[in-house]
Formats: sequence, structure tokens, C-alpha cells
Amino acid sequence: MYNKFFISFLKVSLNDINQRLDNFLFKKIKYLPRCKIYSLIRKGNIRVNNKRKSYKYKLNLNDILRIPLYNFNIKNKLLYLNKNIKNKFINRIIYEDNYLILVNKPSGISVHDGNKVKLNLIDIYREIKLNKYLNLIHRLDKYSSGLLLISKNRDILINLNNQFKNLNIIKKYYILVCGNWPKNIYKIDKFIFKHKKKAYIINKFTKDYKNIKLKKSLTYFKIIKYINNFTLLKAYPITGRFHQIRLHTSYLGYPILFDNLYGNKNINNKFYINKLSRLFLHCTYISFFHYFLNKKLFFNIKLDNDLYCILNFIKNNNIIK
Repeated sequence: MYNKFFISFLKVSLNDINQRLDNFLFKKIKYLPRCKIYSLIRKGNIRVNNKRKSYKYKLNLNDILRIPLYNFNIKNKLLYLNKNIKNKFINRIIYEDNYLILVNKPSGISVHDGNKVKLNLIDIYREIKLNKYLNLIHRLDKYSSGLLLISKNRDILINLNNQFKNLNIIKKYYILVCGNWPKNIYKIDKFIFKHKKKAYIINKFTKDYKNIKLKKSLTYFKIIKYINNFTLLKAYPITGRFHQIRLHTSYLGYPILFDNLYGNKNINNKFYINKLSRLFLHCTYISFFHYFLNKKLFFNIKLDNDLYCILNFIKNNNIIK
């Protein structure tokens, strides 16, 4: 039960303009689950300039938000991050300047808050850096790992978001797929649509899809090597659609190892017995133009140790017979 405590008013600053109302509130009201925030907006308990607004409303400078605060007994989980956890995430910082942070995200942690998320990456770095403004510039799936950009101010956030929209940022992933990837397939160019927590590929347009928002998706692939009926690939996503690489490989019949949504459960189960169980999808390279330093930056990292363990296990054990 939530007990109403008192009303608070927030004024929109320059750092917050053009944000969606729901995204703004997720950052400001950490103690309420997202479903409760959506409920407050829908019922008109949260108002902008004393008016009801949709959760998609884009904030303007000096907008006044009326927010009911609640009093209940949940302690701030981030206050209890121990030194070992903090050091673990500090050590995963690849690059940092006055504008952004580049981290090597570990597998198994969500990048942002959610209804069932106990701890998330962005809040951990806000706690470590004592900077509440830190924001994700892009995202990685919970069980993916690798290079992830975090902004320190609104200007760099907008600039790099525009670079992503204009397809000017290059990212490369290492992936391990089940089966021997055909040598003649080097790209997948399909339309994707997202429904709830899963994405789907459309092969043929029909009247059944006229009300579905389809998005073009393009990924290039390069074979690195074959290992006992698995293939280590480099994936170059040109677009950045929801679950794009995972969906593309699965669509061709070569799912990524340990993909619980689009993967091969029978093959995955053979690895679980040997206590190996993480998605083999790792962002190993990123390049972008740093507007404020006036130069292009390139970053390249190795695979995580647990991914090397999977490769060594496959090399020494023929799982698919």
C-alpha cells in the first residue's frame, strides 16, 4: 500500500527539456515502480502546468510538474553498495572525460530501472560518480555485454543521439552462433516490428500489417572461425533495432548461443549442465565523433573472460553431434 504524504512541485530546467514526461519521472521518482508512475499520469495525479498530460508529452523549459509523494518503508538500495561492487564497476570504465563515460557493461545487469529490476547500471554509476544527471546514450540488452556510452550532460547526449539517428556511429559485436554459418551470407536486410518483449521479421507486406510500425534493419556479418559446429562471427549493425542481431541470426536458423528468446533450447541445455549460461553477444568496438573535443574516437576491447571459457569448452567438447 502507498500512503499519500504530500505534494511536490518540480520546475523543468535546460537539462531536462524535450524529454518525455515518463522518462523524466523515472529518473526523479526512484522509490516508485514504473507501473505506479504510469498510473499516476493516467489518473491525472501528476500534472504539468496544472493540466493532465500524456506520458509521451515532451517537457518545455520552466514547465511546473505537480507530483504526489508517498511515504513507505523501502530503503534506498544504492546506499548499501559495498566497496567490492563499486570497485568492480569502476574497473569497467574504459574512457572518461568531462562529457561522457564509456564502460564495458557486464552481462546479467539491466542498463536502466524496471519493475523487476533490483539494481541497474545507470543508477550504479550515478551513485559512484555522485552525478544524478548521468544518462544512457544508447542501450544493451540485459544479458549482452560490452561497450556502452553514458552522457554527463545534455549537450553530449543530444549530439551523440543525433549521430546514432544519422547512422554515423559504428559498433561491432562478437557473437557465437549455433551451426556452420554459410559463407555466402554476409548481410541481413529485413523489416522488424516489436510486439511486447519480442521482435519479429516481416517477409511480405500484406493488409494484415498495415497498422504495424515496421522498421528497416540491416546487419553485416563476417566469419571469424568455425569451432565444432559453432561459428564465431563479427556483426556490424548499421541500424539499431530492438534485438536486431539476435533476431537476424535466429531468422536464418543460426541463433546466438544462450539466447533464451530466439535460441535453440536443446543446445543451450547441454551447456547449462556444465554451468555455462551467458549470452554470447559482446560489443567489442565503437567509434564516434566527439564534438566537444573535435576529433573522432575509436575504442576496441577484448572478449570477457567468461566468453573465452565458452570458446575453450566448445573447442574441447563436440556438443552438436
